[in-house]
Amino acid sequence: MKVREIVDSIITETGVILDPVKTVDQIIIGDPDTEVTKIVTTFMATVDVILEAVSLGANFIITHEPTWFNGRDQKEWLIKDPVYLKKKQLIEENHLVIWRFHDYMHAVSDDLIYQGFDQDMGWSEYKERKEISKEEKNPLVKAQVCYEIPEMKLKDLVIKVKDSLDVKCARVLGNHEGTCRRIGVLVGGGSLGLGDEKNTMELVRRENLDTVICGDITEWTLSAYIRDASMLGFNQSMIVIGHERSEESGMKHLAGWLQNILPSQSVIFVDAKEPFIIG
Repeated sequence: MKVREIVDSIITETGVILDPVKTVDQIIIGDPDTEVTKIVTTFMATVDVILEAVSLGANFIITHEPTWFNGRDQKEWLIKDPVYLKKKQLIEENHLVIWRFHDYMHAVSDDLIYQGFDQDMGWSEYKERKEISKEEKNPLVKAQVCYEIPEMKLKDLVIKVKDSLDVKCARVLGNHEGTCRRIGVLVGGGSLGLGDEKNTMELVRRENLDTVICGDITEWTLSAYIRDASMLGFNQSMIVIGHERSEESGMKHLAGWLQNILPSQSVIFVDAKEPFIIG
């Protein structure tokens, strides 16, 4: 199959209709008429991932996040940048095609990134699914990101998160002996508020959350709120695992989803890996 045929099949399978011009889900580089040898799924097409794809004999990379270091993969500002030029050369010399699969993944009725997170954490049965009013304005409430798990101490939840998601650099707020039961999971940039930074604190209050697991954070919003709450004696805690670790599970389990709809294609997951090491 050609790249464009595979992309069309994937979009059709999601059942989602998005503006093809406004969505970031575009062919980032490469010829859409390329015949696909193998497909690689990954959180981000880093140089390491590109080299691994080449070693596997794959020529089509499906990435969740940008390739060119900005949200919409704009590259005009990079035309003379040496990092961009060398990475572009690497991609072109190996005749690769990179397609971004982001908006459609989050827009399906059961977010495909969260599906991967739930599988790796073993939390599918704990996810709350409630009727949401059509008048609801908070996108985090509408996204249904809350879980009620068997009660455990924060220190034990941190261990579970690190083991389940292969996290090496977790950052933790709160009393390690405090209890965790009502959990909010804000993968990726969810804790930034999705348009309004107040949405995160409102979610915690309205859903009576005692713990939030986050990807990215802004240190004067939700983390500041959780820190103050904990210092004032409230049972509040936060586990920050970074954007990549919070969403990579979705790309791992996407490989199986793709294999079901593209049985004749070879689909391989390549982990982009945590970008930081413990200093």
